Amino acid sequence: MEIKIAGITYKILFKTPEEMQGHIGLARFNDQEIWIGDQFTNQTKKIALWHETLHMLSDAFNLKMTEDQVKVTTHALVSLLEDNPEIVNQFKGN
Repeated sequence: MEIKIAGITYKILFKTPEEMQGHIGLARFNDQEIWIGDQFTNQTKKIALWHETLHMLSDAFNLKMTEDQVKVTTHALVSLLEDNPEIVNQFKGN
């Protein structure tokens, strides 16, 4: 799986607990990879992917988001989209 952020394609890779070394997710800017621990629930993996994607966006656009800002924004976006699944089509202009 891949995601494109500011013109750069990042691979999304699911890694073992040993590879993750205690982390749920990792934004690997220099490798153009996002690592997510494969042992977590689907909900946790989804939140970790959003979280690491926001780190990438913050870096790409020099937003200088703190870890707390990334965390809060992650949960805000996940809840917005899960509470309003039809909104994605509106954002797309459909």
